[in-house]
Formats: sequence, C-alpha cells, structure tokens
Amino acid sequence: MSDQVATTHAVTVVTHEGGLKLVADVRGHRVPTDQPIKAGGADSAPMPLDLIGAALATCIGLAVAQFCAARALSTDGLQVELSQRTARDPYRVDRYDVAVRLPLDFPERYRDAAARVARTCAAFNTLTNLPVIEIAVRA
Repeated sequence: MSDQVATTHAVTVVTHEGGLKLVADVRGHRVPTDQPIKAGGADSAPMPLDLIGAALATCIGLAVAQFCAARALSTDGLQVELSQRTARDPYRVDRYDVAVRLPLDFPERYRDAAARVARTCAAFNTLTNLPVIEIAVRA
C-alpha cells in the first residue's frame, strides 16, 4: 500500500448560525447540520455524525455507479442503505452496515467485482486507514 501524500488541500469553513446549527462551506456548497430536538437542537438538518455515514454511503454508491457506467450497465434502482451503531466512552460510531442494492437486471458475473469496487471509494479508505487529525484552537 502506498503512503503517498497529496499536496492539495480541501478547505471547509464552518460557521455557527445560532442554536446548535452550524453550516459547513465545502467548495462553495452549504452543508447544514443541527441536533435532534431531544438534544436541544431544532432538527433542521442532519447531525454532523450523520454526515460521516452519508459520505460513506454516497461514496460507495458513486464507485458502483461508475463501475456500471464503465460497462454500460444500467444503474436504475441502484441504492445504498447504511445503518450505523453508536457506542459510548467515547461517544462515536462503532459500526456501519452497508447494503448495496444493485439493479434488478445486474449481471450475476459482476456482483463480486461490484463488492470489491465498493471497498475502493475514498470514504471507505479514509475510515479504514485513519487520518491524522491536528486541532489548533485560536482566538
């Protein structure tokens, strides 16, 4: 496995918008987050922790869709369903279960390859090869 490091950086800027709502600016796109009502939020958007699972599921979906496109296979009905289990001490997601639902007419001979491709997406690789996280707090 290569440990090559990319020299480009994606910068995300998060702004507090009141209550427990924060909005991330990602390449010019607004990504709102909030907390459920029971946690004191307005439940106006997903929780930040939900977005990790959403990134994983959409990344897997993209990898499989690209696999299909490269073989001129239909993507009609392609879905990715993800469930996550949380744990405490520390609070975190400790398990993701992902089900890729292939189109009904998906050729059986490609199923194993599609499963392998699903494990090649960048979000999967990031979660299974943990990044270094440096936090600097500034005034």
